[in-house]
Amino acid sequence: MPWNQNQDNNPWGNKPNGSSGGGNKETPPDLDKVLKDLNDRFGGFFGGGKGGNNGDSPEVSKGMLMTLIGVAFVAWLASGFYIVAADEEAVVLRFGQHQDTRSPGLNWHLPYPIETVEKIPTLSVQRLTIGFRTFADGRIRKMDQESLMLTKDENIVDISFVVQYRISDIGKYLFEIDASQAVQTVRDAAESSIRAVIGSTLIDDVMTDKKAEVEARTRDGIQEILDKYNAGIRITTVTLKDVQPPERVSKEFKDVASAREDKERAKNEAEAYANSIIPNARGEAKKKILEAEAYAKEVEDRAIGEADRFNSLLQAYKKAPEVTRKRLYLETMEEVLAGADKVIIDSKIAGKVLPYLPLNSAGKVEVK
Repeated sequence: MPWNQNQDNNPWGNKPNGSSGGGNKETPPDLDKVLKDLNDRFGGFFGGGKGGNNGDSPEVSKGMLMTLIGVAFVAWLASGFYIVAADEEAVVLRFGQHQDTRSPGLNWHLPYPIETVEKIPTLSVQRLTIGFRTFADGRIRKMDQESLMLTKDENIVDISFVVQYRISDIGKYLFEIDASQAVQTVRDAAESSIRAVIGSTLIDDVMTDKKAEVEARTRDGIQEILDKYNAGIRITTVTLKDVQPPERVSKEFKDVASAREDKERAKNEAEAYANSIIPNARGEAKKKILEAEAYAKEVEDRAIGEADRFNSLLQAYKKAPEVTRKRLYLETMEEVLAGADKVIIDSKIAGKVLPYLPLNSAGKVEVK
């Protein structure tokens, strides 16, 4: 409806007298009159009243209004100041679009609704449990749907582990994935990765000496999945907390483990016994060989010596046969009679020495 037809509801008051619809142009409203009308209506808010005595009341109200607008504008600008904690980073969003990333300290952004800020703890390490949940009162609840896994040799193993991670790229974290579901994203990636690792590992290796390898492979697998998502999350550690057979077959696994330990113990004892016997046998064999070699050398040297001695006697016999013959006779008799028990005494002196001979050799004395 045109303003010239709105006689009763014209916000600027009635048209001046003498003006008519026709083709005449409409007279613009008087700003001072408008401010006076506003002052009359809202004078209680601005310090004046309707029909005030001071003729300058419209100007005073206008100044106060501008002051209030200025104060509100300054307060609006001041609302853009914010503090980022030491372990946080802040993302500035302008109408929902990533504008900037701010470091810890005092910062400022264009106030709402132009720009908004989201603060994310990028330096703090987050902890995520897989296979169990812990509560504030110390209770622990098993999560069988997460912890039970199938190994390479088709055995079921119950594994609980802890994943620690932190936000490495706040932009990717907020805009490449759903940040509100980041924990579930890491949990799904962790469960998928460890199931792939356990599926290619024997149960004995998982439960004994391959735990560190399983942890490293799981960590690398989780990181690979998150990097494909551009999640902006860095996995720091993966720690296996509990690796054991399912509770229903735990007793049988313990029996198998005990039998395996008995087997290893018997094997170690046999190896220890073999290690003690074999070196001794080898030592004795070496000793016998050395003794035989020494005896052979001794016999050989003695034979050579006897041959040399015989040759020497032969040479001496050739030079003096009678003397050599007598000497050989005396030496031979000396060797033969050296072991005899009989004592031969000359009859001329027998009476002088017999009383002094030992009684046990009296029967072996022969007097000639």
